[in-house]
Amino acid sequence: MFSFVSQTARPDLCQGPCHEGWVYLNKRCFQYVPEKTNWLDAEKHCLLLGGNLASEHTEDEHRFLKELAGHSDPQNGAFWIGLSDQYEEGTWIWSDGTRAISEGDFLRWNSGEPNNSGNENCVHSNFGGESNWNDIACDGQYPSICALRFNY
Repeated sequence: MFSFVSQTARPDLCQGPCHEGWVYLNKRCFQYVPEKTNWLDAEKHCLLLGGNLASEHTEDEHRFLKELAGHSDPQNGAFWIGLSDQYEEGTWIWSDGTRAISEGDFLRWNSGEPNNSGNENCVHSNFGGESNWNDIACDGQYPSICALRFNY
């Protein structure tokens, strides 16, 4: 099933108030999951942990998740995030329920994306030369990052 990679403490990736194996940023705890699964299985795994696939709402969060993935698994590139339009084509929604395409929202698509080339309804981050978002078929196999809201 899934194993968990313990994160070595670093000043830029600190555990903060999160459980071991999770790192803290902006009132959320994040965990890199190295097992390659499809988007739905990755989301189900995050739900079992009490969260969702990670959403990115700021440039700081985008950079943080790329750094977390790079620190956790330097050989890997792209990873699943919680963005998809699988329920309504062209309506991008984060798996935590927040909309992604509204005026003023944070967006980090690679050039020419989203392009829905071949029924691409899910999104992975840290893809290609720009290392940003790419829409891709949901049955692709990638690692993922889960996010939990931290309740004080």
